[in-house]
Formats: sequence, C-alpha cells, structure tokens
Amino acid sequence: MRLVVLLAAVLLPGIVLAPIWSLAGLGAGEDDVLYYYPSRVFFHEMIQAGHWPWLNPWTGLGRPFPADPQSAVWYPFTWLFGWLPALWVYPASLWAHYSLGLWGMYRLLRSLALGRRAAFFGGLAFAFCGFLVAHRAHFTMQAAAAWTPWVFWRLRRYAQDGGTTRLLFAAVVAALQCFAGHVQIAAVTAAGSLVYLSCAVGANRRVAGRWLMGWLCAAGLFAVQWLPTYTYLHECTRADPDFARFVENSWHPVSAIGWVLPMLFGQRTPNFFSQPYWGPSHQVEQFVYAGMLPLLLAALALRGWWRRDAHRRGWAALAVFALLLALGEFGPICRIVYWIPGASLFRVPARAMLLFNLALAALAAGVVHDLAAAYTPTRVRLRAVALRWTRRPLLVALALVGIPLIAVIVGLPLMSSETRQTALLALRPWTPSVWVPLLVAAGSLALLAFVLRRWQKPRLLWLLVLVITVDLGVIGWTIDVPAREGDLSALLAPAGRTAWLEHVRGSPQRLWVVTARKDAKTAGEYVDPLRKGVANTNVLVRVAALADYGPLQPRRLVQRFGFAPWGETERAAELLGDTSWMRWFNVGWILLCEPHWPAPAGCELVTTTPDGFRLYRNPTAPGQAFFGDPTQPGAVHYTEQAPYRFVTRVDTWPAPPDGPPVRLIVSKLALPGWRASINGRSIAPQAAQGLLLAIDLPPGEAFEIEWTYTPPGLLAGAIISSLSALVLVVFVLLDHRAGRRLRQAHG
Repeated sequence: MRLVVLLAAVLLPGIVLAPIWSLAGLGAGEDDVLYYYPSRVFFHEMIQAGHWPWLNPWTGLGRPFPADPQSAVWYPFTWLFGWLPALWVYPASLWAHYSLGLWGMYRLLRSLALGRRAAFFGGLAFAFCGFLVAHRAHFTMQAAAAWTPWVFWRLRRYAQDGGTTRLLFAAVVAALQCFAGHVQIAAVTAAGSLVYLSCAVGANRRVAGRWLMGWLCAAGLFAVQWLPTYTYLHECTRADPDFARFVENSWHPVSAIGWVLPMLFGQRTPNFFSQPYWGPSHQVEQFVYAGMLPLLLAALALRGWWRRDAHRRGWAALAVFALLLALGEFGPICRIVYWIPGASLFRVPARAMLLFNLALAALAAGVVHDLAAAYTPTRVRLRAVALRWTRRPLLVALALVGIPLIAVIVGLPLMSSETRQTALLALRPWTPSVWVPLLVAAGSLALLAFVLRRWQKPRLLWLLVLVITVDLGVIGWTIDVPAREGDLSALLAPAGRTAWLEHVRGSPQRLWVVTARKDAKTAGEYVDPLRKGVANTNVLVRVAALADYGPLQPRRLVQRFGFAPWGETERAAELLGDTSWMRWFNVGWILLCEPHWPAPAGCELVTTTPDGFRLYRNPTAPGQAFFGDPTQPGAVHYTEQAPYRFVTRVDTWPAPPDGPPVRLIVSKLALPGWRASINGRSIAPQAAQGLLLAIDLPPGEAFEIEWTYTPPGLLAGAIISSLSALVLVVFVLLDHRAGRRLRQAHG
C-alpha cells in the first residue's frame, strides 16, 4: 500500500497541475520569468563553460551569485541545472517538490497514527494548497515550503524521543529546507515548529532544548550559504531596518473571502477566471485556498474536543500563530517580532500562511481518520455534527458562498469608484468565480453526507480524496496559466517584437531600460518583461544591464541611481537630462519604453520598435576598463577569462616626475572579495565614484593587472559545514557503537 501511495504522490502533480507543464512550469510572467528561471540559465551556462558561478556579470555592476540564498547554489536540485537544460530541469524540480510535499505530509500524518486514507488526504490538501500552488511563481519558496512537513516530522521525532540518529535526520531536513533557497520559509517553519512542539509534545526545557539543538546543527550544515550571505548583507539595503518594508504585503483580513471564493478577487493571469486581480496586495501573497472539504473538516475538528488531543491542540495553536503572524501590520505579533535580531531582514508576513495551510490540512486529515476509526463517544458526536452540517448541502453551500458576497456588497461604499465597478462585475452570479465555488461546495457537502450515511463502508471515504483532487485541480489548472497555454516559445521569446536586441547583443556596453509603472500596484518591469529585456530577462539574451533585480540590492547602487529592487527609479528624468555619468558606468544603450521620457542628452536614436520603444546609443561609453581622466594618453586593454576573473593591460605615456598617478577604473561594483595583483604583488582595489573598482598606477609604465573575485566567507562557511557534518556523523556512529555494545552485554 505504501508503494501505491508513493506512486500516486509521484504522478498526481502531473494531473492536478497539468496545463503548466507545457509551459515548463512558467507562466506567471513575474518572478518565475524575471528572476528564478534566468538565474538557473546562468548557472547552467557557467557550469557548462567550466566556471564557478561566483559572479553574475549581466545584472547591475556585477552581482555576487552564491551570496544570494535564492540562487540555491548548494542545493542538490540546483546542480541538475548544471548538467541538463534549464527548460527540462525547471518543471522537473517543481514537479518533484510537489511530490516531496505530498509524501512528506503523508509521512508526518502517518507518524501521528493516522490511517493511510486520512494521511493521503492530508498530503493532497497540503501539497496543492493555495500557498504552494500560488507560489509556483516563486521557485525557491515552493521548494523550501515542500520541506516543511518533513521538518515537522523529523523534529517531532527528535524532540519526543531524542537520540543522535534522530538529531541527524532533523538537522539534515532542516538544512535542506534552508539550502532550497528561501531562508524566510525556513525561519517561519522554525518558529511554527516550536509553537507546535510546545503544544503537542510539551512546553518544557527538554523539548525547547532539542528544538534548538536541531536548528543549531542545521545552521552548522548551512554555514557554506549563510556566511557568504551574512558578509554580503553589509553591502545591501536589506541590512537597513525598516518596519514599513518588514510588513509589506501583510495578509489582509479581507482575503479570508478567498477561503471560500478563491477567485472572487480575480487573478493576475486571466483565463477561465477572466477578471484581473483587484484584491488587496498581490494575489500570490494573499492566496491560501485550502479546498472546500479541508476547510469544513478542519472546522469540525475545532468543535471543542480538540483540546483533549495533544496533536490537534498543536495544529490549532499553529493555525492561530500563523494567522496572527501573517496579519503583519494588521495584527499584534509583527510589531514584536520586528525587534528580534535578524527578523527585519525579511518581508511579506503573509508567507506565514504556509503554516496555516499546513495546520488546516492536518486537522482535516484527523477528522477523515476519525470518521473511519472505531467508534468512541467523541467520534460519535463528531459524526453527528457532520451529519447535521451536511443535511441540506445546497442550502449550506449557498450560505458559504453568499455570506462572503454579502460582505463585499456591504463594503462597496468604502471602495474607490474604480474598485467598486470592478467589484460589481465580480459579484455577478454567472461569473465562474461565483458559480464554480458554489458547485464545489454543494458537491463536497453532498458527497460528504453520502459517505457519512454509509458508515459501514469506510472505503467510501476514498471519494473524499477524489473530491479534493478535483477541487484543488480547478485552481491548479487556472492560476497563473495563460488563456492560450502551450506556446512556450511565445512566452520566452515574443516573436518579431525584440529585434531591437540585435543592436545591443554582443556589445561591451551596458543597457539601461527606462520604464514607468502601469498602475499603483504594477511596476513597468512586470509588463511584458521579455520584450523589454528588464530585470533578469537580459540574462536570457546575454545583454549586460545597469539595473539590478533581486532581494539583495547593493546599497551604493541604490543610493547612486535610486533603483527599486525591480529596477524602477523615480530619478529617471534627472538621469536622462545629464548623461555624463554614463561614461563611468559604461552605459552605451538606453531603451525608453514610454513616449513621455525625454531623449537622453548627447545620445543618438538607433531605432524605434513597433511597440513605440526608442533605443538610443551613447557614443561616449568607453568599455569595461578605462582611465579616470579621459584626456590621459595611453591604452587600456581588457580581457575577460571568466565573469570573476579578468586581466587589464595598461600602457601610459611618460609624465613629469611630480605628476599625479594614473587612475585605472573598471566598470564593476567594488565588492569585498575583489583582489588585484601586479606581477604577483597584491594591490588593494579602491572605489571610484564610491562604486567602481579602481587602482592608481605610476605614469609612464606598462602594467598587466590580474583581477579575481572570490565570495567572502565561502571558505570559512565550507569549513564549518564540513565540520558540522563530520561531527554529526561521528556522534551517530559512536552512539550506534555504544548501543551495540550494550545489546551484546545484555545478550
């Protein structure tokens, strides 16, 4: 039976999410295309070329690649990208992690003595919950979230029973969640697991100590990643505490409507559910649909008798904790959490709703188990309540759907005129966002009633598995799936609309794309990003860009240009009016995406695209290496050996003995980790314009300067990770040896 469940876990993502595989798991047109996929393409190209992926030269002035935890350089799945094409591995990784989440939840629930049917139901409810399906756009977040039930499972076993082997398993799965690429998910899991263990296992020093030991060992294994990240943080805006940024995209209480009407607020990729998203914040951060049956069954679990069951008490406490944390600016917890050292590095409290979905799935699975288990007075009362709730399925379904609709109608006077018009369109009964949930609710209740009345046939409970598969499959088939799915080439390369890139491709100068916001919520970079070459999409066409898109924005780059994390700047008009700065930063191309932008001073128009984009060329861009004084006679030759290693050959004319030194500038960000050497003698690089690599040379001589970048903290982190792994393995072996001797002594 376990083999059958495992096979189902492997195959089900192909069914529940069927339309996304023809698009290689892409389709959201947001961070999947803007950030994660290009990052994996870069990793593939570096490994195939025989280079370490230490530095990404295409974005900004050179971005440290392994220092960004979302690059997930040390995660086993990432290395598949090094050996196989990214378009193969990207969907395979998504598929594998949905299976991983399902199987992990199944094993967690089985360890709590739930039957296979109930555990499989809970696995489905978690693996394809709103959080995991919506966050498909966030590749590393989906991967890290899939490890959450594994962490709960192995930490509970260690906290309850102790033992070095259990500690090793707990530390390894927690470290794998960290390596998956989204440290915030690991941090949320750590906090949530402590809440759950305190309620389900015991709020005592032994449990807290083992929880802490598990995560400390995981941190030791993870050191090869967190130490370079910590070193780089000092260069980034993330190190600047800001409460407004910390609570950005909090989970809005109004989003609770989505528990029953998941698409009432529309979606950002209109298709069968055709209305564009009009709800609070961003859909992907607010979407936590659990399925109609899991919601109803979890409500049954909280009818009062949950207090007598330690594990249900733990799941209930976890759900409350997750909800309060996710509320962010609307709740009390984040105002306290913000002051915990390191917490302010994170943002978007709504991501704590992962734990809410986990808790709901576990509570619902517990009820499925009770409905099939031997009768007790508590289970008899549970069945009686369930029968009472499902006596009139259509009436209850109308109430479930109607109450949120009434709440929206009541709130109409508080909305802006534009939002009110959109809401009125969404409230029409014949829209799919209304009648589909009504049918799902009525069908789920009717089937549950059918199963409950045939209590002599517990096998019929497998029908609940079928219902939840269909329910969650409706979401999996539509959310972030373009209306005409299947054309991957059109998604990644808009035909006939990117001809302007041929002027730029292969140029040694950088491109600056200037675009404006579409509306209050949508930056211009999120609108047809591939035909603009914005964010990281420039990596796909191998064009170096000035703006930096990513979670770790270099502070000096932001101060100089005012870039937001996605590349937008409010200082665009000022920077276009005086283009003298472009020489320093080797900006040779400017793409203006809106007609209101003024032509950049001193630049020549090259082409205008059918979309109205204007491409300009800056004739003063000098290349990657040049003299700080443009009148300085001499020659500079730049040879790149790898993105993290290059050579500059400099020859200057003689100058008076008391003349100033010649300043050589390299148009790369002066990051810690860069080293320069002349004839084997190390020279400390300086910073020109507060940003760029520079070195002063005596005039009248020829030099060959070798430049190399190595991520700071990488070696120390690798040593700590290796020692942590070695110590854990040694302790496990010693423990096994001692146990064997003890058994022999009593043999």
